Amino acid sequence: MNSSRLKIALFFVGLILITYLVLILTGDNGVQDLNAMKLELNTLKSKNEKLQQKNIEMHREIKRLKEDPEFIENIARQELKMIGKNEVVFKFKEDGTTQKGNQP
Repeated sequence: MNSSRLKIALFFVGLILITYLVLILTGDNGVQDLNAMKLELNTLKSKNEKLQQKNIEMHREIKRLKEDPEFIENIARQELKMIGKNEVVFKFKEDGTTQKGNQP
């Protein structure tokens, strides 16, 4: 009888251990959730690095806007289509002729 009780006890202990193993692998806060959280952490770290780099670039641009007149002039020419004093703008028509103007 002791042998059969021991077998039954070992069976239930084994069953409990298997149940715990299944819960660890599939339950809340299990291995799947851990892997998902690791993936999310890596994604957030990547986004954070990109934002930090963008922040550094913006600080550099702000400094140049405050201190570099040539940079300001370049931006005014590119983004605002401005021209400098004593400059002449030539507008080309589709037929190849030109038209002289003071501003674009």
